[in-house]
Amino acid sequence: MASDDNHTDGSNYGYTPSSAWCIAFIVLFAVSAAVHTVQAWRYKYWIIYPTLVLGALVEVLGWSGRYWSSQNVTLLTPFLMQISTLIMAPVFFSAYDYVVLGMAINKLGPQYSLLQPKYYFATFITADVISLILQAVGGGQASSSAADGAPTQSATNIMVAGIIFQLVSMGIFLVLGLDFILRATSEKAYGFRERQIAKKALKRQEKAGRIAAEKPTLTHVGSDDTRVGVEGHVKPSSTDVEAQHLKEEQHEEHGHIRNWWILLAGVLISSTMILIRGIYRSIELVQGWDGYLITTEMYQNILDALMMLIAVGIYNFIHPGYLLPRKKSWRGYH
Repeated sequence: MASDDNHTDGSNYGYTPSSAWCIAFIVLFAVSAAVHTVQAWRYKYWIIYPTLVLGALVEVLGWSGRYWSSQNVTLLTPFLMQISTLIMAPVFFSAYDYVVLGMAINKLGPQYSLLQPKYYFATFITADVISLILQAVGGGQASSSAADGAPTQSATNIMVAGIIFQLVSMGIFLVLGLDFILRATSEKAYGFRERQIAKKALKRQEKAGRIAAEKPTLTHVGSDDTRVGVEGHVKPSSTDVEAQHLKEEQHEEHGHIRNWWILLAGVLISSTMILIRGIYRSIELVQGWDGYLITTEMYQNILDALMMLIAVGIYNFIHPGYLLPRKKSWRGYH
């Protein structure tokens, strides 16, 4: 799908965006958003709505702007529309990555993580919000300056700062994630994290002991473990039944643990795509509005759109609703 070079005069892109590529990405992001909407409703994962669904819809909006430009490449409004939306969309995808990694660490072993699971979401979402604000302010100023015919360099610098901030935070996130995976697979826990966990467990036990001491003791008279059936058969003892249940629970738990690792692979794939896209966008904007990257459509299609499609689409397949025990309510992330 090659772009049409017949109407590049006066184009803010340096080319005329290919309508075929634009339509393809509009459809693909819209399908991913629709599937995520249904999946989130069915499996009760509300966190997917303000992250993956919203991010995919922002991508649809951005590619709609590019399609609008393909019909009239001299218009400024769709150009600014797609610049602002496509730069900000990955923030929503990375937010979901943070949530899932925190959940996985909590399940697979918090002693292998440098940060406590709850801090992943709080820390990196804060970083994303800062990045989003910088990119929104820069994009707004760039739009205003471009509309007035004024220089856009200072606004561009703010946008670059926002993208680089996001890039650095995503890089740190990936390093922490890989560190957790390596430590968990080799069973090398952080000593200070083990002490923290043991201290919290002790406090919980002491609290439970105090509560139990305050409650009246009830005496329960049990019956024999073994009972003889009407036809003379010996029924299994409660000990045998408990052992069987324990065996079944251990087998089920092993399957759940394996599925958490599959979900974690999805996080690494999505995060890597966002990182690649961030590197591309940073270099693109540093080169300026007439630089080689921003005026070559192929890079936008591959290093931005395709990367983001993988980042959001991977969770349509590696979905917590398919891999983890079914949620019974909308409360919590899982």
